[in-house]
Amino acid sequence: MRKKPADQQVPFLMDLLEHNVKAIAEHEEDVKINCSVTPARVVFTVYVNHDDVGLVLGERGTTMDAIRRLVWTACKKTDKRVDIDLV
Repeated sequence: MRKKPADQQVPFLMDLLEHNVKAIAEHEEDVKINCSVTPARVVFTVYVNHDDVGLVLGERGTTMDAIRRLVWTACKKTDKRVDIDLV
Protein backbone atom coordinates (compact mmCIF):
# COMPACT_ATOMS: atom_id res chain seq x y z
CA MET A 1 0.00 0.00 0.00
CA ARG A 2 1.42 3.35 -1.01
CA LYS A 3 1.44 6.28 1.38
CA LYS A 4 -0.27 9.51 0.42
CA PRO A 5 2.03 12.46 -0.31
CA ALA A 6 2.63 14.59 2.80
CA ASP A 7 0.58 17.53 1.52
CA GLN A 8 -2.46 15.30 0.87
CA GLN A 9 -2.53 13.34 4.13
CA VAL A 10 -4.53 15.67 6.39
CA PRO A 11 -7.09 16.68 3.70
CA PHE A 12 -7.57 12.98 2.88
CA LEU A 13 -8.36 12.14 6.50
CA MET A 14 -10.53 15.23 6.98
CA ASP A 15 -12.62 14.45 3.87
CA LEU A 16 -13.12 10.88 5.04
CA LEU A 17 -14.24 12.02 8.49
CA GLU A 18 -16.49 14.78 7.15
CA HIS A 19 -18.16 12.49 4.63
CA ASN A 20 -19.01 9.90 7.29
CA VAL A 21 -20.27 12.36 9.90
CA LYS A 22 -22.43 14.21 7.35
CA ALA A 23 -23.92 10.90 6.21
CA ILE A 24 -25.14 10.26 9.75
CA ALA A 25 -26.18 13.76 10.87
CA GLU A 26 -29.61 15.11 10.02
CA HIS A 27 -28.35 18.72 9.99
CA GLU A 28 -25.45 18.33 7.55
CA GLU A 29 -25.01 22.08 7.21
CA ASP A 30 -24.11 22.35 10.91
CA VAL A 31 -21.24 19.84 10.73
CA LYS A 32 -17.91 21.61 11.16
CA ILE A 33 -14.49 20.07 11.66
CA ASN A 34 -11.49 21.90 13.08
CA CYS A 35 -8.05 20.46 12.69
CA SER A 36 -4.96 20.85 14.84
CA VAL A 37 -1.78 19.44 13.30
CA THR A 38 1.49 18.57 15.03
CA PRO A 39 4.40 16.72 13.40
CA ALA A 40 3.12 13.28 14.46
CA ARG A 41 -0.52 13.77 15.43
CA VAL A 42 -3.67 15.32 14.04
CA VAL A 43 -6.57 16.24 16.32
CA PHE A 44 -9.94 16.66 14.64
CA THR A 45 -12.65 18.42 16.64
CA VAL A 46 -16.08 17.66 15.20
CA TYR A 47 -18.92 20.09 15.87
CA VAL A 48 -22.49 18.96 15.15
CA ASN A 49 -25.96 20.30 15.83
CA HIS A 50 -27.16 19.61 19.38
CA ASP A 51 -29.90 17.32 18.00
CA ASP A 52 -27.36 15.20 16.11
CA VAL A 53 -24.97 14.42 18.97
CA GLY A 54 -26.87 11.26 19.90
CA LEU A 55 -26.98 10.08 16.29
CA VAL A 56 -23.26 10.58 15.74
CA LEU A 57 -22.33 9.03 19.07
CA GLY A 58 -24.66 6.08 18.66
CA GLU A 59 -25.78 3.71 21.37
CA ARG A 60 -22.99 3.48 23.96
CA GLY A 61 -20.67 5.31 21.56
CA THR A 62 -20.63 2.52 18.98
CA THR A 63 -21.17 4.77 15.94
CA MET A 64 -18.38 7.15 16.94
CA ASP A 65 -16.11 4.18 17.65
CA ALA A 66 -16.79 2.86 14.14
CA ILE A 67 -15.96 6.24 12.60
CA ARG A 68 -12.74 6.40 14.63
CA ARG A 69 -11.73 2.91 13.52
CA LEU A 70 -12.39 3.78 9.90
CA VAL A 71 -10.23 6.91 10.11
CA TRP A 72 -7.52 5.07 12.09
CA THR A 73 -7.44 2.38 9.39
CA ALA A 74 -7.05 5.08 6.73
CA CYS A 75 -4.09 6.41 8.73
CA LYS A 76 -2.10 3.48 7.41
CA LYS A 77 -1.86 5.48 4.18
CA THR A 78 -0.36 8.41 6.09
CA ASP A 79 2.42 9.15 8.56
CA LYS A 80 -0.03 10.62 11.10
CA ARG A 81 -1.91 9.45 14.15
CA VAL A 82 -5.39 10.84 14.65
CA ASP A 83 -7.56 11.78 17.62
CA ILE A 84 -11.21 12.68 17.09
CA ASP A 85 -13.21 14.72 19.60
CA LEU A 86 -16.97 15.23 19.26
CA VAL A 87 -18.43 18.48 20.55
